[in-house]
Amino acid sequence: MNFSKKNHEHIKAIKIAVSKKQLKTIALLFLAFTFINCTKSDDTITPVVEDQLPPITQTGENTFGCLINGNVFIPKDKTGYTPPGGGRPRGINIYTGSYSSTSDYFVIRARNFNNIYLYIYREKDVPEESITYNFSNSPGVGYSLEAPNYPHTFCLINGIKYLTFLNSGEITYSKVNFNLGLYAGTFSLKLKNENNPNDILEITQGRFDINLATLNN
Repeated sequence: MNFSKKNHEHIKAIKIAVSKKQLKTIALLFLAFTFINCTKSDDTITPVVEDQLPPITQTGENTFGCLINGNVFIPKDKTGYTPPGGGRPRGINIYTGSYSSTSDYFVIRARNFNNIYLYIYREKDVPEESITYNFSNSPGVGYSLEAPNYPHTFCLINGIKYLTFLNSGEITYSKVNFNLGLYAGTFSLKLKNENNPNDILEITQGRFDINLATLNN
């Protein structure tokens, strides 16, 4: 009886030892598998690159950017399907010329085809170099509908329209070469929600550097 009891206890001890060894082996295999998967995932993760403001230049780099309430805004061309015949809608457009015998215009339109549309209007088709122009009351529409004889800007953010007001900001054209189609400058301004004057939008560190000959090529 004593021999059988000792034998039984010995067998039980062996089983416990084996079970512990199996658990340890399983745990090590699990840790190894987890490490391999993590390493593999880390190798395949694409880092998120945040938009950054382009440098301030005057060499026709076709750049535009600003901070809107502290957030970087960079125009983007439209992606996905577009109707044939008209070409792909662009994030930056420049409109300059005359639409009557007494009315000229120079317009910068910047958008990302998501939630931001920015419209900057100057009442002359050729801005003067190194001159700073002050923004005033915006009608909130494009030049073809209404064209005041002063600079103004309006901006659509998530469908909400913001308008410049008297002396609410300024734009300086640091480089103007009509013959080469080069226009560069900086701007900063504030705009009011057209339905809530207490809702103020602030645009800072604005810059643009446009070459009409190569823009949107």
